[in-house]
Amino acid sequence: MSAYRITRDKLIDNLFKEIKGVEPDLSDHSDTHVKDVLFNSRRLLSESHGQHGLSAIELYCLAMFILFHDVGNLFGRKDHHKNVGIVYDWARGSDPNLRHERTLVIRAAVSHTGDASDGTKDTLKEIDETDHLDGERVRLRELVAILRFADELAEGPQRTSEFMRSEGFYDEKSQLYHDYASVTHIHIDRPDERIRVTYEISLDPRDGESNDQRDQRISALLKFTYRRIVKLDQERRYAKFYSDVLTPFRLVSVQMNFHHEDRLLPHSLPAIQLDDKVVPGDPSRLIEDLDERYTIDELLKELKRLM
Repeated sequence: MSAYRITRDKLIDNLFKEIKGVEPDLSDHSDTHVKDVLFNSRRLLSESHGQHGLSAIELYCLAMFILFHDVGNLFGRKDHHKNVGIVYDWARGSDPNLRHERTLVIRAAVSHTGDASDGTKDTLKEIDETDHLDGERVRLRELVAILRFADELAEGPQRTSEFMRSEGFYDEKSQLYHDYASVTHIHIDRPDERIRVTYEISLDPRDGESNDQRDQRISALLKFTYRRIVKLDQERRYAKFYSDVLTPFRLVSVQMNFHHEDRLLPHSLPAIQLDDKVVPGDPSRLIEDLDERYTIDELLKELKRLM
């Protein structure tokens, strides 16, 4: 625990805050993000050892993986997950006793995102199912699956600056990511075996924005949001495949709320439910296919009627 705390404090004091200077348009990757991923991991696992069954050394590994998973952004976003070793050596030192821990941290960082060697996103298949540290067995693949899913769920207003976003200071290519972060609220609901996602979307035009421009912006945000919902559900099912600890999470439940001039619009859209049920012959699930009322053109017409 002392090794973790010393490393954490060193990274907080010297590194995390510098990532924004290198990549100013990225959503937040500071110690706030690290804290979010850590808390998400705890919520995914529950606080009961009887439910998660991870050993002390496995929890230590998971905590270290979380600390280092995004530090490569200090060298730029491209291939950030491949630049962890340099930071690890600076933060932890080059003692031979730490070399295997270093290897595990690097493998975890490389596999929590990006592409596998075959060009797919199935990075976890390339990690050994088990490894070891300090003479103890470590379920490496499962730990990285937990890291990857906890990272996917670390989204929300805390990852953006409302002032920078509303004033248009972010790069145009990054603006949509910040707009998405600002409307997203996630609850890891292990007792009810679901991930709950709520979107709070304002339909008010921005300063100097016409209604048509507002409609185009909201349409783009909805399209992006639909893709992220599908991706989150894919990550849920993917993580479960490699982690027995995550088996209880059987669905993603999504609720969309819309606001206009300080009013919560009384729409009748039901919650979107994405679960594990697969019907042979059915096409891949899209949000519009689950309920035609979520077709963007129809949804915008309904929202305009309610405004």
